[in-house]
Amino acid sequence: MKDKLQVRVLLTPTHSEHSFFLPLDLSVAECANLVSRLFERMEHGYWQSTGEEDLMLCDPDLPSTGELLNPNESIRALKAREIVADGSLLALM
Repeated sequence: MKDKLQVRVLLTPTHSEHSFFLPLDLSVAECANLVSRLFERMEHGYWQSTGEEDLMLCDPDLPSTGELLNPNESIRALKAREIVADGSLLALM
């Protein structure tokens, strides 16, 4: 998928991990909201979307692991700066 980035997202309360395709032109905040709403449907009763979620880098191979992604930055910009790539592991916080 040309205009999307495939990432793995960890839902911290349940330790479940799912793959998602994130549109490159959405902001991190928009992607966090989208993923959160999907997790709310998939993990019914274990996760409730609030619209205040963040995405954190959890890939042990990257130096910036453990940092929250800038909610205002686009996925495309993060990919261009090699902060995220196909297969990156993110945590929904």
